[in-house]
Amino acid sequence: MGRGLQLYSGRVIALGRLLLATSFLGAIAVDISQPAQAPVETFGLLIAYLVFSALVAAATWDNWWLDAKLAGPTHAVDIGLFTVLVLLTEGYTSPFFVFFVFVLLSAAIRWGWRETALTAILLIILYLVAGLFAAHSAVGFPLYRSIIRTGHLVILSLILIWFGIHQWRARIPARSEDLLADPKLDRSPLETGLTAAMTALGASRGVFLWIEDAGEPQLATCEGSQLTVASFEPVKGMNLTSGAFLYDIARNRALTRDAQRNLLGRNPSDLIEPHLAADLKLDEGVAVPVRTGTGEGQLFLEDLPGLSTDHIDLGDQLSLDLAAHLQRHALLKAAGESAEARSRLTLARDLHDSVVQFLAGAAFRLEAMKRSEASGRTLEPELNELKKLMLQEQGELRGFITALRGGSQVAMADLVRDLGALADRLSRQWAIDCTFKSEAGDLMVSTNVHLDAHQLVREAVANAVRHAQATSVQIVLTADRRFVRLDLINNGAAFPSHGEQVELPQSLRERVEQAGGNIELSRGMDVTKLAIALPAGGPNR
Repeated sequence: MGRGLQLYSGRVIALGRLLLATSFLGAIAVDISQPAQAPVETFGLLIAYLVFSALVAAATWDNWWLDAKLAGPTHAVDIGLFTVLVLLTEGYTSPFFVFFVFVLLSAAIRWGWRETALTAILLIILYLVAGLFAAHSAVGFPLYRSIIRTGHLVILSLILIWFGIHQWRARIPARSEDLLADPKLDRSPLETGLTAAMTALGASRGVFLWIEDAGEPQLATCEGSQLTVASFEPVKGMNLTSGAFLYDIARNRALTRDAQRNLLGRNPSDLIEPHLAADLKLDEGVAVPVRTGTGEGQLFLEDLPGLSTDHIDLGDQLSLDLAAHLQRHALLKAAGESAEARSRLTLARDLHDSVVQFLAGAAFRLEAMKRSEASGRTLEPELNELKKLMLQEQGELRGFITALRGGSQVAMADLVRDLGALADRLSRQWAIDCTFKSEAGDLMVSTNVHLDAHQLVREAVANAVRHAQATSVQIVLTADRRFVRLDLINNGAAFPSHGEQVELPQSLRERVEQAGGNIELSRGMDVTKLAIALPAGGPNR
């Protein structure tokens, strides 16, 4: 927003009054049939009104306080002049109709539908009374014309009252709304919120004080291009009003609105703590209270072009937009931290299910090799086998990293091939009979399923050998378009149980639940069966 001509509502009304006064005077001066009565008095009245309009426009153009204080008196003058013009003029040059619209629009813009309705009722009554008076005077103004025009004014009043109910308000520029709607996690929300607010209202100086419920107060300040965000000494008893307000510290003035949108003059010290105003070096501008569920604060914008009562409405809009901006930033931050925590947990579990389990298997083999050495057996073949397994594990780990970097889907044939190779490797790693067979078709599955299947097989085989002393594990893979199913059958001892409830390994249960699948454990005929079903498209499908 530039610093050129700023036509806020107070200026529009003042300028409109001046232009109407000038137009009325010129029109009546050109029409030789007007004024119909008391021409000298009428011209004198219009000249006085023209001067009055010019003085009001000049006095209130850059003075929001005087504009607010003179709003009521100037409105009364406009109503009075309307009544007089109805009596003194008639015909096509009579300004009563345009003046009627101007007075009602002034009430709608400045206040609201109640004031607009009261003004309309008063003007219609005054017009009807003036028409009745003129009809019985020497002018002989036709009564039926007065009644018809009164009906027109009633219809127009209803339309303008509707305008007052749904009245225009100054809107924040769309660019600033976009800035507030797009929080940046790499920047403080106070910084982005203050920048957007200053851009919206064209302020050259801004201060945003924010007190979080569970943190220390933060202060963002911006003067020109210098923007800083730092901690601030705790403020005791910081007042937060229900809405935005204008303030002028030097002249000891403040202006706010009540629940009925009436303008109220206040003392700035009632709205801003004096020591806070001194610390923040406040002068003149608009203050905007901001509240969220986790904190509250105050925004001060100063050096505004064309500061007016419209900025109170703009401030109320900013208050809602800034609160939403802060809440969106907090939500995105929490979501990011949650995603980061889940990623750390998943990575830790994957490392446990791959590297840690392999090292456990290697330790298992080394212990067996120590016993072999004591019996005099040569260790070279077993060492070569362990070395081969380590190289294969290295390749598996590289494949795991490649899958993380790769696309969102892999072919089922790749999963079958990789699980077959994994079963062969687990046989040698744990010195057991681990077999694999597949009845899966030609499908595409999620990369997550590919990774989860590998880690689940690793973990299930390790648990069967280490905790159930299994010597044989059979892995069966089946799949359709909805689910990928893994059945792992081992000949080890039964899993621990509490009553009738079998206790599933926590790491297996958590991984399956996070993948959006289900897991079942059953025991019969001296074998244990672990049945796992995973969504083929991943947990978000």
